[in-house]
Amino acid sequence: MSTAELYRPAGGGKVRLAADPFFRYSAAKSAERYGGIVGRTLPLLAIILTWAATPIGAQDALPAGAQDAPPADIAPVDLRADAVPPPEKAPEKPPDPLAMKMKWKNGPYFYTEDGLFTFQPGGRFQLDTIATAVPAGLRRNITGPSQFEDGVSVRRARFAADGTFAKTIDFKAEFDFANAFITQTTPQRASLATVPTELNLTFRQLPIIGNLRIGNQKQPISFEHMTSSKYLNFLERSTSFDAFAEGFNNGFVPGIQAFDNFLTDKRAYWALGVFKTTRSIFGFNVGRNEADLTGRLAYLPIYENKGEQLLHVGLGGSYRDLDDDQQRYRSRFSLRSSPSALSDLIADTGFLYGGREARLVPELAGVAGSFSFQAEYYTSWLSRTQMPVGSTLVPYGTTFYHGGYVEVHYFLTGEHREYDHERMAFTRVVPKNPIRWVGDTRGLGAWQLAARYGYLDLNDKGIVGGITHEFVLGLNWFLTPNAKLQANYVLTSREAADPAASGLLHGFGVRTAWDF
Repeated sequence: MSTAELYRPAGGGKVRLAADPFFRYSAAKSAERYGGIVGRTLPLLAIILTWAATPIGAQDALPAGAQDAPPADIAPVDLRADAVPPPEKAPEKPPDPLAMKMKWKNGPYFYTEDGLFTFQPGGRFQLDTIATAVPAGLRRNITGPSQFEDGVSVRRARFAADGTFAKTIDFKAEFDFANAFITQTTPQRASLATVPTELNLTFRQLPIIGNLRIGNQKQPISFEHMTSSKYLNFLERSTSFDAFAEGFNNGFVPGIQAFDNFLTDKRAYWALGVFKTTRSIFGFNVGRNEADLTGRLAYLPIYENKGEQLLHVGLGGSYRDLDDDQQRYRSRFSLRSSPSALSDLIADTGFLYGGREARLVPELAGVAGSFSFQAEYYTSWLSRTQMPVGSTLVPYGTTFYHGGYVEVHYFLTGEHREYDHERMAFTRVVPKNPIRWVGDTRGLGAWQLAARYGYLDLNDKGIVGGITHEFVLGLNWFLTPNAKLQANYVLTSREAADPAASGLLHGFGVRTAWDF
């Protein structure tokens, strides 16, 4: 008995059955001859009786012509499983151009394949433990509430997010959760506040000017100011920076700045910005004609072996109006056992009144293999200086204040100080053998020795803010590119108007720091 086949009209339509000879007797023709039930039943009965009476073998022996061929418009359909064509694959979706990948870049770093968009969360945390040795008489005559007590302090606790829009617009938002206060009753009852540090947009690859940054940011002045607090060689910047560059605003002010590199291999740099003069840490101020024009030039006459040998020279300058016609020069001890706003002062002019202030800060830095150094000299001229004496303002004309520092560093483990062309300053240290005590590979991190001498003079024309000489010895242990331990011994000589407030201050501090 032959195999039944299904036939489907080539142009579509109903499926028909083409069976062996007796089944091919057309039921359709009988249905046409007879109507109703009889017309449909009699042909079927005849087929069954005829098939039953046919000898086996004869059912397939009919002449070829006796088999009714299927109509020409019907195409056979093969029902075998191996003959069924596989289903068509769905078309692949084109890759999403905004899909982000992630890699580790001193922290989690997200980016699109074409680099148009990036995003990187970050943070820095620094915990200081301080012990001091200060004569009792000097301790009682120091300005500040903590009187050089031993202590533990969260020096910085910042969270940040930065990235890129459309490859040409960078954004940065960073907030500090330590050292800022709204109210203050006693050192133990100070109210912490979250304040912005860097909160800005930077437009890249602009014609002529190169880059333009708008928002809360650092002013382009001072090598150690442009070096991030994540990468400092000591626990604190110099006493001169504290007196002339920090400015009661945490080093960040609102404004607009243009900057760019030039010459081959980005060996030269310029920056110029206009900022709002402010003593606020919250990135705001009100007042008419209180502007600040600040700029910086830097050049690398020597730059070899990817920065293993370099020489940096630079000059920063600023000319600014005063905030409410007031100015105060002061500096804190280079170890702080309390939040910065509550730290004791080792030099202080008190509040002065004046017209405008001009600053110049020449800078010099270098790297020779594992050895590096940096030095700066800060100068400040205050015009139409007046000092309050009782209810009277005593005029002093233009007064001059200055200070500086020189520091040297040496890696015991063979690293060299890394350099950032974007800021024209030192950047992150990457140990050759990060610390590791499990697995097949062992590492001890990077070890660095450092020393600094600093000088500050806030005396001029009868205004006695004090003179200080500072000596700092440091040992830095870089565990990984993101974590380090620092230890500093500080010896400061203080010369004040009151002999009882003069003398030597000793301190030892340890910092545990990590960032991402």
